[in-house]
Amino acid sequence: MVIGITANNQNQIDNFVEENGITYPILFDPGGGGGVQGGETYDLYYLPNDGSPYPRDFIIDESGIIQYANNEIDTEWMLIILNELLGNQEIELTVPYSENWNMIGLPLSVENPDAQFLFPESVENTLFTFTEGGYSQESILNSGIGYWLRFQSDGTSTISGQSLDELSIELTHGWNMISGISQTVNVSSINDPDQLIIDGTVYGFNDGYEPTATVDPGQGYWIRSSGNGTITLISSIH
Repeated sequence: MVIGITANNQNQIDNFVEENGITYPILFDPGGGGGVQGGETYDLYYLPNDGSPYPRDFIIDESGIIQYANNEIDTEWMLIILNELLGNQEIELTVPYSENWNMIGLPLSVENPDAQFLFPESVENTLFTFTEGGYSQESILNSGIGYWLRFQSDGTSTISGQSLDELSIELTHGWNMISGISQTVNVSSINDPDQLIIDGTVYGFNDGYEPTATVDPGQGYWIRSSGNGTITLISSIH
């Protein structure tokens, strides 16, 4: 049975939990500040009151399955929130690819980073990354690094693992291939204390290079740096 609630205060939530005997987590936003509060049989997660389009009230079961929501839910965002709330739960992200060459990356922390395991439909021995010495052939993927990988046809791969909410990436002077975390990050939001990123030099690939304003999960990007140093990508929900 689907159960739902729209509440204005903590007492309403407490009464609802008690009356319905709820023992699974509740995610609830009263429009207040951020933070996590716990109860004996449930948790409350207060979403930031930032005018975002995400639902204010919804309920999940012990498996993380949505049982109620008052609006459409952004699946990628919800998986990350559930991972934080339930603690070290595996999540799944679907990475699309096109026929021929693609720029890809590893959006999760995984047990098996082998390219053929993560992308079983890819052409064997076509995983390449770029270093100061030029292209190098690889067999496994590392977080934060961008890769070329070839496919025979369009499709998707579903990757399971732990969410990457923050990632520091080492850049060298000149062009670098990078990838992001488990959530889309705006290029303008990348932590770049040494101002390494040269404006207008972040490019994705879709049958050709194209400038981008975001770094999306599972995708690879070219980025040009004015020197050696570190940039950091951080999830916006933290």
